[in-house]
Amino acid sequence: MDSLVQYLTLALLLSGLATAVPSNERRAVTPVVASTTRYGVLDMQGLNRDSCTSTSWSNNALWVCRDTQPLSNGLPSLPLVPNTASYSSIPSATTPGDLVLTSPQGFGNAFFPLESDECPASGVCSDGSRWVGWPNTAPVVPFSSSTAVNSYAFIPRQHLSGLSVLADAGTTLYHLLWQGQANTMPTVSVAVSSFWSANQVGYGSTAALIHNGFAYLYGPTPSGKLAVARAALTGFLGDLTSKSVYEYYVNGAWTTTAPSNTDSTISLANTVTIQGQIYFSPKWQSFVWIGGDGFPNANFYISTAPNPEGPWSAHTLFFTGEGGNGSLPAYSAVAHPGLTDGTGNYIFITWTKTTASSTGDIYTQPLVRVNWQ
Repeated sequence: MDSLVQYLTLALLLSGLATAVPSNERRAVTPVVASTTRYGVLDMQGLNRDSCTSTSWSNNALWVCRDTQPLSNGLPSLPLVPNTASYSSIPSATTPGDLVLTSPQGFGNAFFPLESDECPASGVCSDGSRWVGWPNTAPVVPFSSSTAVNSYAFIPRQHLSGLSVLADAGTTLYHLLWQGQANTMPTVSVAVSSFWSANQVGYGSTAALIHNGFAYLYGPTPSGKLAVARAALTGFLGDLTSKSVYEYYVNGAWTTTAPSNTDSTISLANTVTIQGQIYFSPKWQSFVWIGGDGFPNANFYISTAPNPEGPWSAHTLFFTGEGGNGSLPAYSAVAHPGLTDGTGNYIFITWTKTTASSTGDIYTQPLVRVNWQ
């Protein structure tokens, strides 16, 4: 009798465990690095470029970068353009090497054009302040084919004195359209100026991804954590310009009412607003955030979640890149899922390393492949 009771008790325990944790349930995972390979650097073809991020379509990567200058005799020179873009190929799976970025449109104009109230000639105003139009993450791509790409970028309207923010003027939505012409950049236009107002979260300005019919868009909160919105891709080519397709994650649920950026219930636990990237990993059946911890280093951290809204695991350090001797030795720890084969078995990462020169910092962006166990 005792053995029967023990057997039934064990069976009930096992049954309870199986019910509580289904074998196919998504869970946060703890990634482990198997190996790293230094591929080289991003070859900018004579340009001095800061903090580049990337997305991809048609077997090419589109890179968007912050401050860009020509190099003259190896030294930064004028003009200074607040943001630029280039194409590259997808890195070889077997042969490491520098990754060449090409600019078929040439150099001189901002890729994301400055608006009429942003001192649009160069972003530099008569009082010495700057409007920068810096991309923090790559454009999100709701639709792509071999003949057309429809894409959007959420760019903060930042007015700076040095690196100090003078005013937060909201977040503008840019539209990128590529119509299949080889060796041409997408056309870029302002879709909606100040799409997000100054008292709203700049959803999509920190990280963005497409998953299961939604664009998930992450933005910063005053608490230093991320908030998330999602837009249903039901419009023509995944149109993101109408707020009627948006929902916002507030107090643990999705709602159609946009919150204030000071709403304490929108912050996602275990997230940070430092520049990074979020993507879905088929290998882990999990959402993945990779980013840094701010100035002035190249520490890379990783966090995972079973759903786009979380719960996110505490982020853990998995790689540290070298810094330089510039004013800010290293920063902008960025992951590039668009450079991979999509399996989740590996990821490419870059960061900005600075070297001091007589005319300003020289930017180098190392490229490293990280293989996961």
